[in-house]
Amino acid sequence: MRNINNHRDRNLMPMPSHFRDQDEGTDGDDGNGVRSGADNARSVSELIADINLVLAREFRDVWVYGEVGKVTNAASGHCYFDLIEEEDGARSVLAIKLFRGVRQSLSSKMKQHGVDIVTGIKVRIRVTPDVFAQNGSLGFKMSDLDPRFTLGDLAAKREEIIVRLKRDGLYDRNKRTQLPLVPLGIGLVTSKGSAAHADFMKTLEQSGIGFRVSMCDVRVQGDGAAASVAAAVKHLATLDDVDLVAVIRGGGSKTDLAAFDDEALARAVAMCAKPIFTGIGHEVDTSIVDEVAYSWNKTPTACAVAIIDLVNEFVVRVEGAAQRMANIVLHALAAAERRVADAVGQLRTLRTTVLNSAKSRIDLLESDLKSFDPVVLMRRGWSITYGPDGRIVTSTKQAKKGAELSTRIADGTVVSTVSGTLSNAADEKR
Repeated sequence: MRNINNHRDRNLMPMPSHFRDQDEGTDGDDGNGVRSGADNARSVSELIADINLVLAREFRDVWVYGEVGKVTNAASGHCYFDLIEEEDGARSVLAIKLFRGVRQSLSSKMKQHGVDIVTGIKVRIRVTPDVFAQNGSLGFKMSDLDPRFTLGDLAAKREEIIVRLKRDGLYDRNKRTQLPLVPLGIGLVTSKGSAAHADFMKTLEQSGIGFRVSMCDVRVQGDGAAASVAAAVKHLATLDDVDLVAVIRGGGSKTDLAAFDDEALARAVAMCAKPIFTGIGHEVDTSIVDEVAYSWNKTPTACAVAIIDLVNEFVVRVEGAAQRMANIVLHALAAAERRVADAVGQLRTLRTTVLNSAKSRIDLLESDLKSFDPVVLMRRGWSITYGPDGRIVTSTKQAKKGAELSTRIADGTVVSTVSGTLSNAADEKR
């Protein structure tokens, strides 16, 4: 790479005649106290023009690198920024001017590589020194940019940060947080009114699910963006009604998305007690925040869809469980109905059997009873004797002498008067 010291080793271009004339002039004066060289004096604008001519010739192809400091984008389309180098506490600064026409000519290259002029990135640019006529200040007009230098620096910084996060056990910490079964409370971190905000909210609304969204309006690029997002993440993590935090922003250049490669922000995301879902940039963009988050999604819309899918999956699981329970109940009822039907059939068979058996037993009892029927017994010679009081005489003590007894036999009744009684023993002797 060329640097300013290269110019010491090559032949210098001829200086403008004004400079030569002054150097070759005499030291005398014209007798009036005025040096003869004063006749060659030039106006301020001429001197500035001559200086710029020399600078343009001597430094027409100078490449310089450093870190972009303060950036000012004028309404005219011009861009002004500081190019800074700090070494051993010493700070060197160049004032760079990127005019609108040059910026437009470089736009396709910058867009192709996702590079833009933003604070904090390192760039390697081609410049030409230039004295600004209106105030005499020295600046540098930018004419070209080496995007590979910036991308290489960003990649190197990214790898260093990831190594430190892994060393400190933070790289996959957020992935180990507990995700609620039904995450309906969403903490949203984005720029309010942006396309990313609109797409995210529209997707949630179209789902028909009653999500609750707590939003933090933040800067998503430029100075202070990383700190703004980190503060929002920390705040939302303290809210009881927030189940997860969504960090989203639309697409942009790699330098536009540089805030999401910030180490402090990555640590805030990694240490968040709530799961972090990201939807940053486009499908090809992956930031350090994406890597350490619980769930990385390629766009804000995809982030919303991922959250919706979680709820829908839970609903499907619940409906599946309910259907399985219903099937179990239906199968149990069907089995019970079969058992009842079998029991009824068995009862019918048993009833017939029992009734037939009972009828046989009744018939047998009836036969037995008939054998004890007094009429039957009387036909066999048995009789029943009633005393005067109408009670059956079962003992000789009831048959008093002279008492009138009625004896019933098979074909009628015999009336008799007791003349006396004999005990069984006396009767047996007789």
